[in-house]
Amino acid sequence: MSVWGVVLAGGGGTRFGGLKQFAVLGGQTLLERVVDIAARSCDGVVVVLPAGHEWPGKGVQATGGSTRAESVRAGLAALPEDAEIVCITDAAHPLASPLLYDRVITAVRGGAAAALPGLPLTDAVKKLENDPVSGAEGILGLAGATTPAGGSVSAQMPMAFDLPTLRRAHEQIADAVEDSGMVAALGGRVVVVPGEPTNVHVTTPAELTVAQALLPLV
Repeated sequence: MSVWGVVLAGGGGTRFGGLKQFAVLGGQTLLERVVDIAARSCDGVVVVLPAGHEWPGKGVQATGGSTRAESVRAGLAALPEDAEIVCITDAAHPLASPLLYDRVITAVRGGAAAALPGLPLTDAVKKLENDPVSGAEGILGLAGATTPAGGSVSAQMPMAFDLPTLRRAHEQIADAVEDSGMVAALGGRVVVVPGEPTNVHVTTPAELTVAQALLPLV
């Protein structure tokens, strides 16, 4: 089965303070590193870039949209006709190992509609509510409902999909936080494979510093 990767790198980096996909980690930009790793497990890679940007690296290039879902659809449109499985990731997960890509791809080869890595939560999750006392230094908000950690995972990237199933999901659902939720909403079987503690999600300069510290471990 032909497997292609789509690397989402079309964001504006608001939380990071700039285009984080071009930030450097271990002598490579985040984007270069992710594309290199994805290419080890995929037959080809589509890179989705911000409008007006070009990238001299390898891979087919597409222009992202104003939402995440639009950027995914731009990447899907650039895939070759013989692609059967798509592995979607982003430049914000530069430490995901080749083994992690292989895990999600293998699960879809085995019949799942989608597969994602999950890292079991060990702390209870609190929902944040608006704090009527505004401007208090260091306060994120009021503590709301508590979700026990047991039985929940933090969803990571990359995620793999049966391509026809993912296309149908995008035809019927305009937008979502992430693609596996779209597939699940249509009744698709979405499985979770073991994630990696070192697979840090880089959204801020501080998290890039964490990724730099973890680099020797991956």
